[in-house]
Amino acid sequence: DDLVHQVFNGRWDAVVGDVTIIANRSSYVDFTLPYTESGVSMLVTLKDNNNKNTWMFLRPWSLELWVTTFCFFVFIGFIVWILEHRVNTDFRGPPHFQIGTSFWFSFSTMNFAQREKVVSNLAR
Repeated sequence: DDLVHQVFNGRWDAVVGDVTIIANRSSYVDFTLPYTESGVSMLVTLKDNNNKNTWMFLRPWSLELWVTTFCFFVFIGFIVWILEHRVNTDFRGPPHFQIGTSFWFSFSTMNFAQREKVVSNLAR
């Protein structure tokens, strides 16, 4: 019970180890489901869930890092378009199509490696 109280009081963030899940402990802290059959679980403080935020995934990075990432995303798309639009038919067409293809290429190469075809060796 001392481990549970240490987490509840905020002295520790979590407990990893052999802690039995019982009713009175569950009113103070949350327990995770076991990852394996070893019976090891994590114990963390119970927090108020009224403050749910859909954009929570943005918090690990600062605004400057997100802006820098977006700028490089646009920059890479532009550079690839410059190198590819004369030799690759996928980068031709109306301006809105070319811009969309450049953005899609930049996004897909960051997330799905080697999925998009490039013709120019300079764009590789």
